[in-house]
Amino acid sequence: MIIDSHVHIGNSEWGNFTPEYLINIIKEADYAVCSNLNGIDSTAGICDEYECNTEMLEVAKRYPKLKPLAVCQPNAAVNNCVIRNLLENHPEFVGLKIHPEYMRLPADSDKYNKYLELAREFKKPCLYHSGHIKSRFSSPVLIYKKAQEFPEVPVILGHLSTGPKDCHKMAIEILLDAVENDRANLYVDVSWIDFAFERLNESMEDTLLLIESLRKTRKGDQTYRILWGTDAPVGKFNHSRESYLKNLKIFKQRVLERFNDESLLENLLSENARKLYGF
Repeated sequence: MIIDSHVHIGNSEWGNFTPEYLINIIKEADYAVCSNLNGIDSTAGICDEYECNTEMLEVAKRYPKLKPLAVCQPNAAVNNCVIRNLLENHPEFVGLKIHPEYMRLPADSDKYNKYLELAREFKKPCLYHSGHIKSRFSSPVLIYKKAQEFPEVPVILGHLSTGPKDCHKMAIEILLDAVENDRANLYVDVSWIDFAFERLNESMEDTLLLIESLRKTRKGDQTYRILWGTDAPVGKFNHSRESYLKNLKIFKQRVLERFNDESLLENLLSENARKLYGF
């Protein structure tokens, strides 16, 4: 089984991604955790929480392989009533999606509290866009700071920071600190980690460093916290089925070459996400 833990539909600066366009790219995935860019980064104008998430629900009904995330807009919403109503009436939402960078709202702002309270109440993970380690809005440092206030909530560092190797190393240190000192319940997905200037670093050095680091923590093997994901169709390397297949193939090859562990690969590609999201 393959679960892509980070995909999108909707309009954005990267293109207009219809559900059909996405489905064609990710044919090899059995399931994909999906959010609607129309509520995050739409070139056609940002939809509100209700509109973008009800659209995502309708798409998920047509394409059951897409598991919907509820996009949250704490920068614009007065309260959390819309998301509360959606979670109460639509258990098919597997988690929440938060993008501090596009909202221009620092990830440690108290405006996120009402959404993290919902995540805690409904036992839903929160997938964050984590940006450059020095970002004023989406740095893993800021996300970690807020996650420590809600240690029961699984918080996923999407991309492990979008910066270069030094950013990834610092984000890994954050993960290790959270795990070894029981400060927060952090997870991570591998989308964009080994891509620079739209090209894949086929050695996948940073992804392998992440896996190695979480295999040997003081608390033991914590690789269950790592989710395979691509951010498809965002990025030229995710725009076609051919590039998607290439990236998946290289990921499999590098993990098996380094660790020679089929069970580890299976967990990274599907089981970790299935257990976290509960499907």
